[in-house]
Amino acid sequence: MAQQKEKQNSSDSTAKNVLVQGTILAAASIIAKVIGLIYRIPLYNILGDVGNSYYSTANEIYSIILMISSFSLPLAVSRLMSERIQKGEMRNAYRVFLCAMRFAVISGGLLALVTYVSAGVLTNQVMNLEYAKYGLRVLAPAILIFAITGTFRGFFQGFSNMVPTAISQVIEQLINAVVSLWGAWKMPDACRRRPE
Repeated sequence: MAQQKEKQNSSDSTAKNVLVQGTILAAASIIAKVIGLIYRIPLYNILGDVGNSYYSTANEIYSIILMISSFSLPLAVSRLMSERIQKGEMRNAYRVFLCAMRFAVISGGLLALVTYVSAGVLTNQVMNLEYAKYGLRVLAPAILIFAITGTFRGFFQGFSNMVPTAISQVIEQLINAVVSLWGAWKMPDACRRRPE
């Protein structure tokens, strides 16, 4: 009887924890989306129609490369770590994290470098928008950063802790907003006006 009560209390506290963690993650996601909506207004005003088309093109290419490099990394790390944590294999769980971090640094670094170097070719030859290379070069280092933060997200999710993931989502969106606005402000005037 006492054992059943203990199991019931344990499952109730686990359910509450999952609900709290999910709520934190959902709230952070909403805050990040709101930040994304807000910063696009001054970004559009700075860039204008033409500059905004260049930025959108760069952002599309960047999103595809980011998806290739580290999109499913947090989920993979989280799953592999949680399996080992449940078995009590903490040392192996940390090994998974270290291996994933090495992979993230190498793959994210290489893709960031390739993106930065080939930005002109990708935007000019593939998309036929030469000036989009500036936006893509500004975004290129974020490929490495997102690969690394994705590994950390997976690490904390493996321990069933969504708070660092939620905080990192908001911080990433704030950094994205600041860097995008700074990059738009520094963009050459030729990128803002329609080529003649």
